[in-house]
Amino acid sequence: MKKIKLIIIGLAVFFLTVSSVYAETQNIGKPAGGRLRESIYKELNLTPEQQKKLEENRKAQREKTSQLRTAMQEKERALQQALKDPAVTRDKVEPLVNEIKSLQAQLIDQRVSGIFAVKEILTPEQMGKFNQFMEKRKDGKKGQFQEWRKRRKGMGYDQG
Repeated sequence: MKKIKLIIIGLAVFFLTVSSVYAETQNIGKPAGGRLRESIYKELNLTPEQQKKLEENRKAQREKTSQLRTAMQEKERALQQALKDPAVTRDKVEPLVNEIKSLQAQLIDQRVSGIFAVKEILTPEQMGKFNQFMEKRKDGKKGQFQEWRKRRKGMGYDQG
């Protein structure tokens, strides 16, 4: 009976430790919520007007992108469903395929439009700083992934 209690306590301590370590690793290098945006704004030395324009642009871009992604997911589900039909032909699914391609093109156009909208709001110097900041952030994410793989490999989970 004492062994069972000891095992249960040991497992509880183990799971509490693992969950807290996991929670910490998920937040490495990530300022919480809007703090990242605020730190970017501060680093770029944006005016309140620029901040307002960027927020409006971000919300509009996010909304439009969300609509396009939702539409694309619906078309992809419809395509998957159509492909399950043994009697379906390429000619029957071609319209769905073309709609998906069109939505993908619209997503790319939306991203490029968003970048040019930001370029219109920021000065060239601010845009340069912004690009540098994003490169550092991208490199940091790569580093986090590599660290995660090393930890995982060291624990014997990842054999690759």
